[in-house]
Amino acid sequence: MESADEQGNPYAAPATVIATVAEDVPRVLAGRAERLGAVIVDNLMASALLFPGYMLLLEAAPEWTHVLVPAAWVATPLALVLVGINVFLLVRDGQTVAKRWLGLRIVRADGTRCAAARLLGLRYVVPTLIAVLPCIGPLFSLVDALTIFREQRRCLHDDMADTIVVRA
Repeated sequence: MESADEQGNPYAAPATVIATVAEDVPRVLAGRAERLGAVIVDNLMASALLFPGYMLLLEAAPEWTHVLVPAAWVATPLALVLVGINVFLLVRDGQTVAKRWLGLRIVRADGTRCAAARLLGLRYVVPTLIAVLPCIGPLFSLVDALTIFREQRRCLHDDMADTIVVRA
């Protein structure tokens, strides 16, 4: 549809054409080592915050209970805050804290922004639920990780959600 100005109306308001960013910016796939680094950093942060709670649940050091109980009361809410920050960043920018630090972003395979349900549900929740199943869970996790060595550099969870990880 042509604007009034294109039809020759001298009284039409000026119009600006805005191109979408997804079409203008070339997407460079993230490297395998970058992706591995982001996963390691994200997991180390979560593990460090949850460690006192793990120790209490396992009762690995009952003589340390006077130290671990207060630590668990502090660390568990902090871990939940970290999860909340990661979910917020994933929905808003397609990044976790570590992906942001390493300059990576999750987008759809065509380079467009990924919807929250697809990103959280298909890329994180469904693979996690499959991974905890007895017998097939460990096999799924192994296949999921090893599929990154394909030419497309996509893991199985990327295929499930139709996403790619690119340099931001």
